Amino acid sequence: MNARQVSYRLIVCAIILYSATVTASQYADYSRRPLSEMLEVYSKFEASFQAGSNYNVGAAAALMANIGQKGGREVLPFLKEKSFDPETHELIRSAAAETYVDIADVEDSVLFLAKYCDDPTVKQGKWLLIQQYLDKLTPEVKNRLSSDALSRVHTVLLTIMQKTDVRDAANRINLYMLQAVPQYTNSVQRACLTRFATEGNEWVTNTFHPIKAHFDKIPPRQRIDLRKRFPDLPPLPDDAPARSPVKVAFAIIAGIVAVVAAWLAVRRRKVHETS
Repeated sequence: MNARQVSYRLIVCAIILYSATVTASQYADYSRRPLSEMLEVYSKFEASFQAGSNYNVGAAAALMANIGQKGGREVLPFLKEKSFDPETHELIRSAAAETYVDIADVEDSVLFLAKYCDDPTVKQGKWLLIQQYLDKLTPEVKNRLSSDALSRVHTVLLTIMQKTDVRDAANRINLYMLQAVPQYTNSVQRACLTRFATEGNEWVTNTFHPIKAHFDKIPPRQRIDLRKRFPDLPPLPDDAPARSPVKVAFAIIAGIVAVVAAWLAVRRRKVHETS
């Protein structure tokens, strides 16, 4: 390679580097832009993603926080849409979800959290979002909630804890509930965490094996069922499957028919013996 070729390549590299710097600086400071321009920038990012390029994924994720700060509650529907769009990059979805929980009030964001944790297309970031939500539940915030509202919040958190397969998410809710609801300590709902007391790393052993040891000392009949306090909690894993009203009705009818048939058979036998 001669000197002329080297010089040419250095010039090309310098141009590319300058262009990349200009592009990065163009998207770096979103705070001074109006919301409409931010949304326009994101639409350009989205168009490039749909074309197969993931070059600006990080910038698009950072943009979500700026959109939230600028738009406030106005952009909650937009953030919700991006959080649950399986075609959106996971990093952007996580950023949108975090921004939603940050802006929405406690009751709205806990319903969002329940749906997000139950979404099978969400592959990462659930435990971080749960921690972010729990950080919102400061004593001052909870004091402003009605007893019914706080009960709904605790119902959602316990439901997530019972259903999730993410150990860290379940444990974060566990640590919160231990402080928030004293009866939770010996509850059948907390006993569900013993499903995580399997072979694993040191954190798994130290976190869930003590919970299993705790409930090994408490007979099932002495464990507290929090459904008496939170009636909307889901069934427990060991609960017998609920029977539909139609099946129950058929079973009752079948039982009555069987009793009547037996009574008629006995009556006919007596008549036959006396004749």
